[in-house]
Amino acid sequence: MKLLFTAFLLAACLGTYSQPLFWKARVNTGEYGMLNVNFTLQPNGAYLSGSSAPGAHKRIIGGLKASLAKGMFRKDGSLIELDSIVFRGNSFSGFMILNGLKYILRGTKEGKSIVADLTGRSERDIFGRFEATEVTALDKPQNYPQVWSDIKRLTEELIYNRSVLQDHEWKRFVKAMNGFSAIAKDDAEFAYGLYFHAMRLPFTHYSLQGSKDSAKHFLIPAFNKTKANIRPSLQRVNDQTFLLDVPKFNFRVADIDSLMQVIVNSDVRQLIIDLRKNTGGDMEGAMRIGQYLSDKTFYGGVMLSQQYWNTHSAPPRPEDYSKFKLMDNANYEWFKQQVRNGVDGLCLKTEPMDKTFQGRVFILTSSSTASASEPFVYTLQKENRATVIGSKTAGAVISMEYVPVSNFELTIPMLDYYTYDGKRLDKIGVEPNIACKPSDALTVALTQTK
Repeated sequence: MKLLFTAFLLAACLGTYSQPLFWKARVNTGEYGMLNVNFTLQPNGAYLSGSSAPGAHKRIIGGLKASLAKGMFRKDGSLIELDSIVFRGNSFSGFMILNGLKYILRGTKEGKSIVADLTGRSERDIFGRFEATEVTALDKPQNYPQVWSDIKRLTEELIYNRSVLQDHEWKRFVKAMNGFSAIAKDDAEFAYGLYFHAMRLPFTHYSLQGSKDSAKHFLIPAFNKTKANIRPSLQRVNDQTFLLDVPKFNFRVADIDSLMQVIVNSDVRQLIIDLRKNTGGDMEGAMRIGQYLSDKTFYGGVMLSQQYWNTHSAPPRPEDYSKFKLMDNANYEWFKQQVRNGVDGLCLKTEPMDKTFQGRVFILTSSSTASASEPFVYTLQKENRATVIGSKTAGAVISMEYVPVSNFELTIPMLDYYTYDGKRLDKIGVEPNIACKPSDALTVALTQTK
């Protein structure tokens, strides 16, 4: 009887929704910022279900390739799905599925307006906010050809090296975006479309996301899972070997100093540094570890700006390094300030600590080893100070800046990295000395220490 009564109540709540329901929404998450998205919902038994604009995969990818597309797209080719939406009086609940993650919607309805938190299983973990208004018909949230025109102009003004805009791939990208911007249905589709078409460009760190001004206090799901393990950790795996796990280079210098002091003051003969999950961070952290690993001064390469390439056609030679500003405070905010000040380039140089580790060094890598990790890996490998074990690194070595465009944030690469011997790593990566599956890299390293 109770189940029948509940079903009756739900049917009564949904009785006014026998026809499609249109929502004009703002989806604001810690991961993607604030995006304007249109939704169409249909009655589905005792609930409502629906999605953002169907067929986004065809508009973004086009042709037969769209039928093979996976990842962010739902079965109908949309990017965002709403599932099991139900109203009970003024309360509102359901699920939102975005990029493989299922968020719980909990909120209220007042008239034609809906406001809900995006949470995990615990209501204390708030990943975003969902605000929607019921409308009679849907239209595009904004003029995407105009937004694309602004993005193109800003890229041409700020890109690290204007010569890359003469490449075939940039021209192909512009042609694709000229067409796609005219048919994009909402912010989520437009942002993902730019990301997709930019994948073949000869540089990384070029993408679009919603403005994060109002999303800074929301959690990011992937980060929330790993934040407890974000600091480096040290363990002794056998009598002669330490394993230093560095999941990110965003740590306090004091955190790594305390661990490195344990290493240099011990009797161990081997050090394994695990960077398989390290997607980068501040270069300062990588440089600090390097100071403990050799009694030599290392030049770790140079980050070059548009200012440099406006007057040069080739990367600098080793004898030119003294002309560049030293990267002695290599965090993101400092990088941005140097670019704004018109710096030609920033030189990476590590001076040895008073006491350094003299044993063998092994570095574990994967395709996730990226950004600040890669100059660290390449320099130690090139100087014959470390043996690299695993798979090729990501090839994502560039410094970008966020630039506001409409209600979006555009990331534009502003500084490009070159090694001390003149090699570019972005879109290339670092090859290991010993290639193996990243999951086997620690086992392989331990066999090398015997």
